[in-house]
Amino acid sequence: MNYYIYQSTKSDGSDAAKVATVTDKLTYTITGLKPNTTYYFQVSAYNGLRESAKSTLLTVATSAIPVTGITLSIDKTALEVGGKGALTVTVTPTDQTSGSPKLTSSDTDVATVSGSTVTAVAPGTTKITAAIGEVSSTAITVTVYEALKTIATLTKGTVTTTSVILNWTTA
Repeated sequence: MNYYIYQSTKSDGSDAAKVATVTDKLTYTITGLKPNTTYYFQVSAYNGLRESAKSTLLTVATSAIPVTGITLSIDKTALEVGGKGALTVTVTPTDQTSGSPKLTSSDTDVATVSGSTVTAVAPGTTKITAAIGEVSSTAITVTVYEALKTIATLTKGTVTTTSVILNWTTA
């Protein structure tokens, strides 16, 4: 007796395609499936003359490839207010199917994270981390300093024999 294995990606089996023929066995291993994907299978019997009706549809969801590690790096750990730093996230394994990393700042009053960019908001320190589910990177400490000011003018005030008063303005 031959058995036909049908595989589908639609829950109603409307796109079912015959993927294997098994002779005189009641088991078969399907390979080459994608991780974290739902498939639908049916089996029919063929006696050489005619094919039976297909079995009920069997739903199978393949396993996800879990994240085992996340590494986070930044091009600058010291920024001035208004400055930006570029983050690089490396997820292991590269073919994981658990999702995209979520990047966070422990103090958004100091620095915010959007996409892979850290933006300095106010002086202070914050820790930046990346996480997918329960797996997190080691935190990176970012220190934000006041924006540097340019001295616009420098003038002298009262001058004595032993001192001078200096005055300046910033731009």
